[in-house]
Amino acid sequence: MAHGTVSAFFVILLSLLSSSLAAESIVLAAEDDYYPFSAEVDGELVGLVPELASAAYAEVDRDVRFVVGPFPRALMLTETGQVSGGFTGAIDDSNRDDFHWHQTPLTSVRLMIWGRTGNREQGLSAEDMEGKRVSVTRGFFYTDAIDQNDRVKKTVAPSDEASMKMLALGRSDYALVTEQIGRSIVANASSPSLKGKVEAVGLIQEVPVYIFFSKSHPEGGKAARLFQQGLEILIEKGEYRRLLDRWLAPADRS
Repeated sequence: MAHGTVSAFFVILLSLLSSSLAAESIVLAAEDDYYPFSAEVDGELVGLVPELASAAYAEVDRDVRFVVGPFPRALMLTETGQVSGGFTGAIDDSNRDDFHWHQTPLTSVRLMIWGRTGNREQGLSAEDMEGKRVSVTRGFFYTDAIDQNDRVKKTVAPSDEASMKMLALGRSDYALVTEQIGRSIVANASSPSLKGKVEAVGLIQEVPVYIFFSKSHPEGGKAARLFQQGLEILIEKGEYRRLLDRWLAPADRS
């Protein structure tokens, strides 16, 4: 009788401990097509941001799990509070108050203007997009100069590659895609409609990027604070720089 009582006690204790540990796990939505920042390759999530997130949370004794999918889904899951946060995002007036943000950016990306090869245009800026058909990717942030400007005729594409293809086929005048991603798309293009048909012709802005944390999730704010704490430790230890060197060429970071 006593033995049975003790066994039952340990079963309950282990159950409570397991529940407690599970409660410590943070769930983030990861985009699946933003290499080298975050992408699914051969069924595995890889990239700078998931590695940074895992390392930062490990420094503050938290586990992190990832739900992988297209960026619009990552955004939706975060906005509706189904996960604590998602990545990757930039801050502008359209979203500044919608999420919790950590203080230190993950890195910065160059948001480029892409045009059709041979048009002899260079040095374009956000102002030059006014009155033009500009393809953008659904759910992404493009700075206030684009997002808040109704004179830019934005055409929404489901992905960066689709946005570039719209440009190549003449369905838009320009496409807005970050430098690293655009170069990767052009270099790996198998479609005749894209390969050699587009080139970078200007710069919108160098944009700091972040993990965005949910205001609808009860742990969203805490998850943001913990990530910032862990990131600061990684920077102090030199691990942050090592991860940048692993994933980004010098020209792709700041």
